[in-house]
Amino acid sequence: MPNYSPFPSYDPYRTNRSLRRGFMNDLQVTDPSTWSYTRGRFVAFGAAAEQRPEAGDMIYLFQNSMDPSEESFRLRPNGNIYYRFRCTPLVCGNMSCQGQTRVMTSFAPPGWDSSHGYHYGNPFNPQHQTRDRSCWVKNHGKTYNIDTDYEDDFPVGITRTFDLEISEKVVSPDGFPKVAQVVNGQFPGPLIEACWGDTIVVNVKNTIKNNGTTVHFHGLRMFQENNFDGANAITQCPIAQGDSFTYKFQLRQYGHSWYHSHYSSQYGEGTFGPVVIHGPSTANWDEELAPIMVHEWHHASAYDAFHDSMFSPAPPKADLITLNGIGRNHELGIGAYFQKTIEEGKKYLFRITNSAIDFHFHFSIDNHLLQVVSVDYVPIKPFWTNSLSVGIGQRYGVIVHTNQTASANGKYWMRTEYFDGNVKDSTFCQFPQQNYPPNQTDTQRVGVLSYSGAGPGEPTTTRWNATVGCKDPVFEPHLEWRVTPPQNDVVKNARYVGIDRSKEMHGAFRWLLAEQPQWLNYSNPTLLNIANASWNSEYVLEPYSYNDPEGFVYFIINSGGGPSKLTGGTHPIHLHGHDFAILSQGLGPFDVANPIYNTENPPRRDTAMLPAMGHLVLAYKTDNPGAWLLHCHIGWHAGSGMSLQILERQQEISSWIGGSAAFEPAKRGCRNWSEFLARHKNDPDVFNPIGQDDSGI
Repeated sequence: MPNYSPFPSYDPYRTNRSLRRGFMNDLQVTDPSTWSYTRGRFVAFGAAAEQRPEAGDMIYLFQNSMDPSEESFRLRPNGNIYYRFRCTPLVCGNMSCQGQTRVMTSFAPPGWDSSHGYHYGNPFNPQHQTRDRSCWVKNHGKTYNIDTDYEDDFPVGITRTFDLEISEKVVSPDGFPKVAQVVNGQFPGPLIEACWGDTIVVNVKNTIKNNGTTVHFHGLRMFQENNFDGANAITQCPIAQGDSFTYKFQLRQYGHSWYHSHYSSQYGEGTFGPVVIHGPSTANWDEELAPIMVHEWHHASAYDAFHDSMFSPAPPKADLITLNGIGRNHELGIGAYFQKTIEEGKKYLFRITNSAIDFHFHFSIDNHLLQVVSVDYVPIKPFWTNSLSVGIGQRYGVIVHTNQTASANGKYWMRTEYFDGNVKDSTFCQFPQQNYPPNQTDTQRVGVLSYSGAGPGEPTTTRWNATVGCKDPVFEPHLEWRVTPPQNDVVKNARYVGIDRSKEMHGAFRWLLAEQPQWLNYSNPTLLNIANASWNSEYVLEPYSYNDPEGFVYFIINSGGGPSKLTGGTHPIHLHGHDFAILSQGLGPFDVANPIYNTENPPRRDTAMLPAMGHLVLAYKTDNPGAWLLHCHIGWHAGSGMSLQILERQQEISSWIGGSAAFEPAKRGCRNWSEFLARHKNDPDVFNPIGQDDSGI
């Protein structure tokens, strides 16, 4: 719906020098002299009218067609003046909120920037004066801002449609060609961008000859939309070759994240892309940059690399680390560093995402402190740091002040450093990357931040004296939670996780999040079986029927040990359908006999680190009935079976997501998937359930 707010003295000359194509706008003329006569029309900074405007007139700008050259402009008579705004494909926000004059970020669809098609900027005046980013929109006296409890309330936006095609294409991030599985022919995939409160429709078509696919929108709660969670064999069958599936959901959260395939090891082949949901911020910034997606790239097939990982004591070797698909291969001496040019004296919002398969890193920029304003999809009370530990699936929004002069040529290294540690004790973080030795920090330089007018050559700056590891930072969410006592039996639900080297399961030693690895039938998703009274044990399903939407379930996860003497390790634990509070996180198994919980506004997110030989205690609200995955986000571990399902309020799922009609897309997709398998049952290059070697996710 359009949002209206009084704005009697808006001057397009002072506050918006270029009227952006593609959105509707009313502008009041306060100074006719700012308009000039050109080619039979009066124009002002991109707008045009057939007659000279007068003070108090309104200019109504709209676009007639998809052709950006076909624009029309209409004068409205003087009278009651309202500024009309609608958050459409190019603009988010409102000019008036709590009495503050403001323009929110404008953004463009792919194609505006040669660097992977993302373009960001702000159409505000050239002085780049600071705006109050805590404000978002105001509608008939109702304000949506950083203090709005987004779990219960959000502005109603518009519907935006995106078309994604999953296909095979040769890509070469470092110059070494590889047949990858990408989105819309690019790596990473195209940006999905919208406003808080919008409804998103994503049409996914699969044209890969020998694999299915699904798309999961990481971190989005999918509130009342479990059927569109995109979890393979949980909420749907894979999308077969030539078939399509449409996801539709409303954006109740804001911030940034990513979408990725949840089919086998496919996202390691390049099937992922960034997501940005514009909304308020807990600190002010001038401009935002394109999301930075950090990913480790393998020249070998990710499917083959996963298979090798099950029979090796260490994970497969990564060939390079990429930022938005660009990387330097130090072993072969090919590729390039990621480049970003900025202007001096501004505050830039960086959006960092770890989209890797098996790479935990510390992000830093030489000489520049990071002001952290969001963690996953949670706005937080800002804090400062010189580097950030970023686990797989985690995201951080950080503001960088470009006010440094230490570099002689105006260039600064961007780094993704990591630490390995001793696999036999609590110092263990991750296995060393052969091409990026942890003691050779120069190999972990991945990008160059250049000030405008920077000189030639590479940066000469040095790294921060930062401690690098796998420990999550401690922070406070802006909107506070008080976690109430658990509805479940906490001791009964405590578990030990890791790899069981005492016995092989499905032909290999496997990583576990329960008593056995999760093993799913691609053709028989959980969501189409919610009338079941019992379940195949290999689905590793935890039923919870607690119906207090404000109540909590506690979940205790210990790394290693237990009756089976599991080998632990460090793991990024991700829960679908919920944010969770971190009640405890540290070394050693959790003491269930003498529990100490942080229940007063604890850190809250959707992906958190389980320390090696340590514990993680999380708590989530039972407010979103559905079948939800809880899993390690290391790709090799999830594929091995390190996951389980939470079946939340089973009897309410059908009505919660919309009744019988909500299941029809999944049923149709499963029929098509089964037909695809039947047609290709004798084709050795096509997936065959008989040869299944991973969990399905």
